[in-house]
Amino acid sequence: MKKFLNLKYLLFLSVTLEIILLYLYYFPGSKFLLGDEKRYLDIGLSIAAGGDWHSHPFWPPMQSILIALFSRLFTDPILPLQIFQYGLLLFSGFIVRDIVYKETKSRNASQIALAVMILYPSWLAYSQYLWPEVVHVALFTAIIWINNYKNESYKWMVLSGFLLGLAILFKSLLILFVPFLFYTVLMKNGNWKKDFPKMVLSLLIAIVTLTPASIKSHKMSGSWMVANSSMFNLNLGLKDDKRQHFSHKMAGDHFIEYNKSADTFKKRNQIVKQKALNEIQQQGYISTFINQISKQYFRLFDYQTFFSQQFQGDTNVYVNKYQHRHDSPAAIVLLLYNNVFYFLIVLAMLLGLLVSIKKSLVAQQLALFLLYILGLFLLLHAIPRFRIPLMPIMAFYSGYLYYYLHSQNTEKITFLPTIKSKLVLTLSIVLVMFLLFSANVLDKYYPI
Repeated sequence: MKKFLNLKYLLFLSVTLEIILLYLYYFPGSKFLLGDEKRYLDIGLSIAAGGDWHSHPFWPPMQSILIALFSRLFTDPILPLQIFQYGLLLFSGFIVRDIVYKETKSRNASQIALAVMILYPSWLAYSQYLWPEVVHVALFTAIIWINNYKNESYKWMVLSGFLLGLAILFKSLLILFVPFLFYTVLMKNGNWKKDFPKMVLSLLIAIVTLTPASIKSHKMSGSWMVANSSMFNLNLGLKDDKRQHFSHKMAGDHFIEYNKSADTFKKRNQIVKQKALNEIQQQGYISTFINQISKQYFRLFDYQTFFSQQFQGDTNVYVNKYQHRHDSPAAIVLLLYNNVFYFLIVLAMLLGLLVSIKKSLVAQQLALFLLYILGLFLLLHAIPRFRIPLMPIMAFYSGYLYYYLHSQNTEKITFLPTIKSKLVLTLSIVLVMFLLFSANVLDKYYPI
């Protein structure tokens, strides 16, 4: 175990995995871009050529701006961008590692957290995609670290505010979670008024960072925002008709219908909002809740990811984009490792949350973020890519679980009496296996 947790060994394994994934990406032919990847690239190239830097209020602009910057620096921007994003993935891993160490004082627990952040193939593969999630995770983890451990410094809180603004410019996810980013500051002592000016300053810096994009979006849509696709995703989420996302392509057709529905963003949003409200009223609130909970979390946590589904195989699966087959030896080994790793870190997330929630304010803050994600995607259109922001949460709770299980302190947390602890473990394994691996079977025998 000590050898496995050695920093050089973990980095060697991570770089090796990344090189293998790059090989699969580029040989014998490059992976085809999927969905928004193509849009981000096209807009980025357009910006580099002098085009509009924020051309649509549906998507935040920063990922395309980042691609534009790399396009100006390199003839072919994709590989340099992939290396940069992998660097950010490692960076976020080291931040989570430090957070776990500060919370547990356990070197091995912090190394476990780092291993989760840098050795999961599907997560590593996303550093090679043109989506903004990897950058967003790096910014999110940096904000959590600053707000928890550097909140007494005005300079650090200014940086936190700037990073928060950047995070929202890459992906709008954190907008409603902003108050909880300061959870530990407010809860750690009774003298929160001393820290209040620094929190306000941080928020003001975030607002200033967002202002140019907000003004641009206001001109396009009439609303003060950076970007907003919530009404579209609410309407689409209510219409999701499979528990396994990869069984049925819906978003593209719905987006075409959405664009044709009216000539302005504001009118289109009003139309899909009314459709969603009509759907909820027709079903009733209780039926809507039952229908959504019976499918959305299976879609969000399904073991299949955009990485694992993109190998050539069944021609009816719409996401086949790699020039390798599922049945090639390399793919078989990698995908088996990918699925086992994913099962273990989701199980560790659940158990780690249970043993840390009363002992760590950071554990409570991350539990709130998990609840926030679950709340959003109860109604909104859920796909496996949208769980990427949970990677730091999985890593933190995995590290904390290791710390709990290996604590030498006789006063350590009592999980539950022995028989009950075995029951909790058994039920947790069953629950996680059911959530991760049953979507396709449920769709076949108990369709929505």
